[in-house]
Amino acid sequence: MTGIFTYQNFSLQDTPDLDGRVAVVTGGQAGIGQEITAQLLEYGIAKVFIVARSAPKYHEALQAWKQRQLLDEDHPRVEFVPCDLGDINAVKAAADQIKQSTEYVHLLVCNAALGVPPQYKRSPQNIDWVFATNCVGHQVLTMLLVPLLKRAVTHTNNGDARVVMTSSVLHILCRHLDLDLLTSPSRIVKWSDMWDGVWRYSRSKLGNILFANELSRRLLLDRDPAAQHIYVNSYFPGNIVTDQWTAWSAYVGRFLGGVLRKLAGFFGQSLQDGAATAVYLAASPEVRRKNYRGKYFVPIATLCAPSTTAQDPKLARHLWDWVDAQATATLGVDWDVD
Repeated sequence: MTGIFTYQNFSLQDTPDLDGRVAVVTGGQAGIGQEITAQLLEYGIAKVFIVARSAPKYHEALQAWKQRQLLDEDHPRVEFVPCDLGDINAVKAAADQIKQSTEYVHLLVCNAALGVPPQYKRSPQNIDWVFATNCVGHQVLTMLLVPLLKRAVTHTNNGDARVVMTSSVLHILCRHLDLDLLTSPSRIVKWSDMWDGVWRYSRSKLGNILFANELSRRLLLDRDPAAQHIYVNSYFPGNIVTDQWTAWSAYVGRFLGGVLRKLAGFFGQSLQDGAATAVYLAASPEVRRKNYRGKYFVPIATLCAPSTTAQDPKLARHLWDWVDAQATATLGVDWDVD
């Protein structure tokens, strides 16, 4: 999907008033996440918690939001929550900080991600760092915040809560998810560095869709009536040139990397287009009216079928249980019980 052929099924101007609502945006200080946060501020969000690694980038984002007159000088509507999503212990600490600051979370946008990595690294829990950051960290954070999402439902008259997972069209490149490979001590040596990096990124984006689908299923089975009013969906923001694109230069050289970024900038979507689908899924009443649960969208706000692998309910359950086991080994039994 390119900018030339983007379907315009939602306009940011149609965003409803978000007054009184509280949001959590991972990676909300840079790239698409910064624009998502800007749009939430534009439409009156009461508070946004920015879960991210880089404090300097957060402060740069503060200045950008102020220049757009989205924040006053004292900026009480945003709060930085330091967190390396690749570390389960750091995710727990971030969730605890959020819980100490608010009783409710109406919108959770799981946007942060490591891009195509030039090197193979593992997390403190010995999981491929890309998968640990993009998938494991988001599942752990979401489950720790589910009680706040439920409270948001009961706190708001005729309200709901939303979870939005940022994925990628590249998820289609991963046709098979071998859970044993997630803790491999080294990359798959039979592949080139570039293909291995692309494949591991694609694997993590597949994991995002599988998690969104399984969370949606489990919420519908939850005995708490509030869980029935939490809508979980995933989306592809589009081909948008952000800082992550600089990683391509490590594979193809600075010149060709620059050419790729130029082409993506010309044919791809804008930051506003990329943020639009996330805002649609996080705020539009149409999501509730059409009962979108466990669905996948492409730009802008267009329902689309993901890969066959991404629609596999058995695989989604296996992945959920695997991540839960990693969290249990790190945080202890009943780690997600409030």
